[in-house]
Amino acid sequence: MQIIEQKAYKASLRLFSFLGAGADRYRAGVFDGRGETGLLAVEDTDVEEARIKVIEGVLSDEALIFALHLSCAAFLYPQVKKALKELRGQGPDLMLALEVCGELERWSYPALREGYEVLCRYVAVADSRQNILYRELAADGRLIAYLTGDDELPGELSGMARLWFLNPAERERYYGFENTAAFVREEYMAAKNCPDFYALQLAGKEGIGRKSAVAMAAEDTDRPTLVIFWDRLTASDKKKSGHSLWLLRREAYFYGCAVIFDRVTKQEKPETEGFFFRAVSHFKNHSEPVVICTDPRTELIPGSDFPIRRIEVPSPDNASRIAAWKGISERYGMELDAEGFGGLCELPYGDINRVLLSLSSLWDNSWSEEKKAAYVINACMDCYPAPKKGSLKHVDVSVTIDDLKLGDRQKKPILELIDGVRNSHIVYDVWGMREKVPYGRNFTALFVGPPGTGKTMAANVLSTALRIPLYRIDLSQIVDKYIGETEKRLEEIFTYAENTNVILFFDEADAIFGKRTEVNEAKDKYANTEVSFILQRIEEYNGIVILTSNMKNNIDTAFMRRMKYVVYFEIPDVDTRCEILQNCFAPGVPREDIDFRFLAEKVELSGGYLKNIVLNAMFLAAARNSPVTMEDMAKSVVSEYEKIGQVASFLDLGKYSYLVH
Repeated sequence: MQIIEQKAYKASLRLFSFLGAGADRYRAGVFDGRGETGLLAVEDTDVEEARIKVIEGVLSDEALIFALHLSCAAFLYPQVKKALKELRGQGPDLMLALEVCGELERWSYPALREGYEVLCRYVAVADSRQNILYRELAADGRLIAYLTGDDELPGELSGMARLWFLNPAERERYYGFENTAAFVREEYMAAKNCPDFYALQLAGKEGIGRKSAVAMAAEDTDRPTLVIFWDRLTASDKKKSGHSLWLLRREAYFYGCAVIFDRVTKQEKPETEGFFFRAVSHFKNHSEPVVICTDPRTELIPGSDFPIRRIEVPSPDNASRIAAWKGISERYGMELDAEGFGGLCELPYGDINRVLLSLSSLWDNSWSEEKKAAYVINACMDCYPAPKKGSLKHVDVSVTIDDLKLGDRQKKPILELIDGVRNSHIVYDVWGMREKVPYGRNFTALFVGPPGTGKTMAANVLSTALRIPLYRIDLSQIVDKYIGETEKRLEEIFTYAENTNVILFFDEADAIFGKRTEVNEAKDKYANTEVSFILQRIEEYNGIVILTSNMKNNIDTAFMRRMKYVVYFEIPDVDTRCEILQNCFAPGVPREDIDFRFLAEKVELSGGYLKNIVLNAMFLAAARNSPVTMEDMAKSVVSEYEKIGQVASFLDLGKYSYLVH
């Protein structure tokens, strides 16, 4: 027997690996170059040992394998094509395969047609003759690409799936990821070794490493992981989705790789849910487990017609995030405060890598810590989804603790709150208090005081110091007259905050944090329900919540227990008022002979009013195109007193009284 060059045989290895047959059992060749004795296809074949895994047709394994083999060999190697032309005057056909395998007499024409249709999923028909036995077969383009080492998915699957090759370097990308990887690996191997099929549902937040853990569990860097994006697959029409699903199954069998259905959420329509379960069932006989990645709220077990093992994959804790920030930043040669960002930016592993990768090309280790923090925080914010319009408003801040003119007694709890947030990972993770405090690990503060005393500015200071975005809750968009709507909108806010790690700022919180009352009317019952819901939700929330109120007595006493810090803001003393007035002037503002000490002694107002006085004086001066004078300040003082309803005539401006008469 003359075997066509050995490279033809070697090129078939990937094909037979895909078919599940021993590559050493099948060879394509001719007895001699003249083609007098025909083709020999199968040597020492055991059909049971060489069961084809993917083509479930009515033809025998031998015939189908041989037809595939010849069509691929004829495409890849001109010698085979030439030999077939000399023997039969055309390329490979189904008749040839049946003749060699001795199957022709066993099958009826309908059975042959059915088997032929299955075969044609892998090969193309080169002519249109009616008799299917003699139609010339050519290997399918994707099959040829696969055999020649091309691992790009076909165009029909663009955007619907991804072949993910996890190389050794990528395995080291997720620092602090060891616990999650080991946890998922144990479950994956249990499913793989189980004789009965069941799917694995990995429920958790996006980016926490579920897909990476599955790829690592597969333990074979030569094979990819097939990730199917379910939302993209179902976006097309039903007929196209079915065809795409078959193509995906073929890809899985090509590589014998792990299969992941990603971005799966609860299906609202029964027919869509049924299609999902049928799609997963397509992979029941696959050699690797089928994994379904969902968000924590999606329930798949009810309604499924096959077993599903649901596994809650925990989000990374502070220690794991710190390890990720440290390891990945060192990999990219970036020097930064890993502990600070790990404790404050609650990003999953995938987002941490994206943030640092995006900054690595422009990063300069000589930057100041403030500049580094600004770049990192902005990149982190890009990873967060935008909140719904109306309910939350981002507050741009730039003030620091030095801009907050308060006494030491008032600043102390604010500084303690900042230190507490920065060092929370030490208490809960390093010292092991997380298990002792399963809930209520949040940082909550109530700022109480008259208007203009600095409550809102203090919230801005916290945002700047902690490098955490500040979001103010628009109560006009939250409180609703319809029963249950207020709670629903508050739940959306807290859910968003949990996923993004922002500071929630309830300004003028009396509206929804007010005292519960005795139930005298129906509305009292539902008002009390709102307060009880907020109490419970704050207890569960692990972030930062800031409340402000003009009067402490308006706040329900149950909230006071949940407030870790309560800061009382008072009317500033003379020295502080003088400092506030001077600090309101930017360096570029022209001014002449302003007696700040005198104004501080006579004007007993809070910082917010003092700021208004200075701004009004600046506008008066700008209208004259001249520097700000004491006269401008005096007139602004009188105007501010009249605005707040106090009789300006009793205001003693002393030696400057003539300026306002």
